[in-house]
Amino acid sequence: MSMVCTNRDELKACLRADEGMPVDIRKLLAEGGYVSEGLLAELLEEHGLGSTNYAALGALLSQRGLVDDEDFSRIYASSVGLPFVRLQGFQIEAEVLEVISVDIARQHVLMPLMFCDDKLVVAMHDPMDHDSVALLGFLSGRVVMEVVASRTDIEQAISRYYSPTDDEDVMKDLSIFSPQTGQELTEAEGIRLAEEKPTVRLVHHIIVDAVNSRASDIHIRPAENHVNLLFRIDGTLIKIRSFSKTLLPAVVSRIKILSGMNVAEHRLPQDGQARVEHHRRVIDMRVSVIPSIYGESVVIRILDKSMSLRQLSQVGFSDKDRHLFSTLLRKSHGMILVTGPTGCGKSTTLYAALQDVITTGNNIITVEDPVEYHVDGLMQIQVNSAIGYNFARALRHILRHDPDVIMVGEIRDLETARMAVESSLTGHIVLSTLHTNSAATSVTRLIEMGIPPYLVNTSLLAIFAQRLVRKNCQYCMEEEEVNEEVRQLLGIGPDEVFYRGKGCEHCHKTGYHGRMVVYELLTVSSALRHMIHPDAEAAEIEEQAVRDGMVPLTEMALNAARERKTSIEEVFRVRLT
Repeated sequence: MSMVCTNRDELKACLRADEGMPVDIRKLLAEGGYVSEGLLAELLEEHGLGSTNYAALGALLSQRGLVDDEDFSRIYASSVGLPFVRLQGFQIEAEVLEVISVDIARQHVLMPLMFCDDKLVVAMHDPMDHDSVALLGFLSGRVVMEVVASRTDIEQAISRYYSPTDDEDVMKDLSIFSPQTGQELTEAEGIRLAEEKPTVRLVHHIIVDAVNSRASDIHIRPAENHVNLLFRIDGTLIKIRSFSKTLLPAVVSRIKILSGMNVAEHRLPQDGQARVEHHRRVIDMRVSVIPSIYGESVVIRILDKSMSLRQLSQVGFSDKDRHLFSTLLRKSHGMILVTGPTGCGKSTTLYAALQDVITTGNNIITVEDPVEYHVDGLMQIQVNSAIGYNFARALRHILRHDPDVIMVGEIRDLETARMAVESSLTGHIVLSTLHTNSAATSVTRLIEMGIPPYLVNTSLLAIFAQRLVRKNCQYCMEEEEVNEEVRQLLGIGPDEVFYRGKGCEHCHKTGYHGRMVVYELLTVSSALRHMIHPDAEAAEIEEQAVRDGMVPLTEMALNAARERKTSIEEVFRVRLT
């Protein structure tokens, strides 16, 4: 593959060297072990693509989990004889940014990098897009030299370099109305500010930047003299920047209009939903606005189907456990529970399970609060507690709709638990979540809720207890110091060496990039069924599950640390013992 250029000097040397000879990308993918030429030909034919339609080919292979964004971009660069650039840490001068506007950069997914011999060097995810190259030449008045970078890298660079100028542009272009102390923004003034083009652009860019940064939440948090913008990335809240408090009324009004809220209401909390489209990706959002002493605070939960809707093979199962879990899903009846604290990825696992059985011709009905992802092939029902339409009542009615598989968003009370158990005994596979720490304690929790042990015994198929641990950043990984007390608590030998990221531009200085699932899968064997009685002990159930082949969650997390995938710090955080 092409050499990776990470700074201006390396890139200049590559540009002044002889260009490599173009190579068939199918050959490079096969030689790299990513996909065989036979399978690639089948995929191209199935989706009506030519082997030179690089952007669509890369998206297809990435979606199938065959090659990641950066590896494909490097292969692409080699195939067309162009340098490949990694933009994390690449220093770009302000005069280069002035040549190409942020709107052009975002629309065409490109990043101006530098001038070389009076030519404009531009990073593109698809340098075969000749229309974009021609447009850049016209706008800059210079010859354009294309280099290749991954789409993700380019989008993050746009957010990093152009976002601070967005606020300045809005301040210059927008006629801001600043209410006096104690004076509230009127509905008419709020709508006017929200519909001004600079406001629309600023809010759209904030959302797009969050999506490109893999953020799960956007926090717009007012302080006394400014407003903080924070993204939750890999479970950690990271401050992105601050902007003028003068912009807050316009930004909040725009978000309220997008999510169907009352623009004139500033005293009460409001909730809403919104949807935006970015590069043919539909992004659903859940929005919450709460008044604080310094102004209205906004939190936006990002629900990106392309990131969160996964196949069972992408959840993180071992091959053995994936086959076992898939087999359980195809039984004629029974209940499968996914457990863990809030934010540990339970919904993602449930949707992956539904994706696995959706192709079997089964009638699948979900009952959720709220319905987070709209998925073709499922009948999805939203509960409404305000009118008494809760999980138990919904379950009672959907049984008349002849379902094969039922997904209940959460078992919160005895009535819902009883209905779920009874449904699983009458010819249905029931999937649901429960807020317990481990797989074994889920068994005793059902009994404590009031479900008779004999019903738990006959209905329960398996319990999947999971956590999310942050993955080490591969660009800044170094040896981790582990104190003796932690080694003793986790049963780690004194000579074992572990690693964690020290923090760099690529990982927002956190040392971590991305998250992975660690879990324990308890299957209810005949031996374990005999242990489910009114006085059942979680510790005894866990010991039997381990004898049956279950790998405890803490041990799985520790194995991931031994493979350098995560740190001991993360293992200690999610440990169950």
